[in-house]
Amino acid sequence: MLFKVGESVSLLQETGFYSILRINEPFAIVQDEHGFEYQVKLSSLIKRIPVSGSVVNKELIEPTNTVKKQNASSIPTLDLHATALGIDGIPTNELLEKKISHCRMFLNQCIEKRHMKVLIIHGVGEGVLKTAVRQLLQSKPGISFHDGNYSARGVGSTLVEIRMSEVNKF
Repeated sequence: MLFKVGESVSLLQETGFYSILRINEPFAIVQDEHGFEYQVKLSSLIKRIPVSGSVVNKELIEPTNTVKKQNASSIPTLDLHATALGIDGIPTNELLEKKISHCRMFLNQCIEKRHMKVLIIHGVGEGVLKTAVRQLLQSKPGISFHDGNYSARGVGSTLVEIRMSEVNKF
């Protein structure tokens, strides 16, 4: 199937709207409705064809080329700060293990509810919690991640993307 730059497509085994940014045979760089870019095989793309009719299904309306700002409330978020978890009174040597346990439970709930993107707030600090969270994520097939929102103090969160067709519980 021939594809063109700017064309609206879907991905096999994934949900969402994508636009083709670049084509480098046998791959294409696509952008989702949230502005994230992915490299995918051309064979996993499907052209989106508008359907005409008198009934309008809002879920089928194509997104515009402008990138929408993600509403923070639309992505499930876990704040791993001790005060947010209600565990600020436990000994320091148990704190990291407790936070990672909360992270596992949160991710399992998100997988059960079929959330494809989640945000984990670990804070900036010295990077110990960030490293532990990312080690947990690296151990799972079907999980990819990258830095979340950048602030003046640095990157204090990790955006997790879940491919439901490949993931198992933590």
